[in-house]
Amino acid sequence: MFELALKDLDLLRKKRQALDEMMASNRISQQTYEYLSREISDALSDMEKYIESLSCRMRNRAESLEKQASLLEIFLANTEMLHAAGEIDIETYERQSKAISLGLESTRNEIAEIKQVLERLTTKPSVEVKCEEAAKATAETPQPTQPIEEKAPETLPQPMQ
Repeated sequence: MFELALKDLDLLRKKRQALDEMMASNRISQQTYEYLSREISDALSDMEKYIESLSCRMRNRAESLEKQASLLEIFLANTEMLHAAGEIDIETYERQSKAISLGLESTRNEIAEIKQVLERLTTKPSVEVKCEEAAKATAETPQPTQPIEEKAPETLPQPMQ
């Protein structure tokens, strides 16, 4: 999804450049230019917002996976300690440590993939990602503590005769 979004963004930028060149060479009218420019600007804005949202979700996912990896490392260490202390037998130890290791490897691979995609985003010019500001604005928006009740009008309009 991310790759497609970036390709669409690049395509929209190329369209903008082509439109500007057509206007500069007087191949289109000012009215046509303004109409198409507005359409492209709207599409660019929508695509940039989509990429920003997707990027924020990816960052949140990476953070969640980092926490998961830490927990898996703790579980793996605990399993090894239990085995070393003789509290669990070799079969149980091998089965548990294998399962935890597979989960840890999978988690680390997903983190690496997400970071790789996010690094490519930072190399793209004029793609700004403001996850913290968006989250902060959402958190600062006052939320009603009680449901808002609608009041019925005291007098109803009379039908015309």
